[in-house]
Amino acid sequence: MECRNKDVFGMNQRLRRTVRHPRACPAEHAAQLRTATRGSADASEFNGILRNRFGRGDSTDRGAVAVEAALIFPVLVLMLFGIIEFSLFLRDHVALSAAVRSGARTASAEPRMSTFSTDAAGAVLRAGTGMPFSTVEEMWVYEANAGGYPTNGGSTSGTTGSFTSCTTNCLVFHYSGSSFTQSSGSWSHTLVNACPGDAGMTNVGVFIKANHRFVSGIFGNTVDITDHAVLRFEPIPASQLLQSGQCKP
Repeated sequence: MECRNKDVFGMNQRLRRTVRHPRACPAEHAAQLRTATRGSADASEFNGILRNRFGRGDSTDRGAVAVEAALIFPVLVLMLFGIIEFSLFLRDHVALSAAVRSGARTASAEPRMSTFSTDAAGAVLRAGTGMPFSTVEEMWVYEANAGGYPTNGGSTSGTTGSFTSCTTNCLVFHYSGSSFTQSSGSWSHTLVNACPGDAGMTNVGVFIKANHRFVSGIFGNTVDITDHAVLRFEPIPASQLLQSGQCKP
């Protein structure tokens, strides 16, 4: 009697394809069952090896990526905040530089005029729109020596000094919400030398000290920004000399 292929319920697909009905061919059925079972065991063992090898590799790779991300992410965040903080600091510094130059130009254009210092303060306000003036601690309009420092009533030919005090021939302004108001110091416009060709012509300087606040706090809370500009008072024209009778003290 010819043996025919029969499906055996409950066996896997491979067994169904290869195993004949046991009642049809008992001996052949036993041999085929042993062969199919051996093949299934070999396949299961091979699949286990693949899972162990490649499965562990995926887990290891994922763990390495997580460690690398944990190491790199703080550095990237630090760089990002560094760029932001530096940009804001640079903005304030550039605005401060533009403000002191504008103030010095305005003051130098008003030799022996009583409003030269207040007009300089107004020019600072107009030129420094890129920075918050609430951070400005003080502004000086001062007589400068050859080195650009306040003379404080001393020699104008010196090249050294500091911005630690402003007393004589120096005016201190503070920002009060919408404008600068003089708070201390003294410097009369009648002490300015604006005679054409005179070796002792007066230099006028504008100094500003501001407090820059960091946004993130990673690099600290605040840092001081200072800048100053110095120009020589413009000489008084001859037509005005005839009217005023003098161009220096």
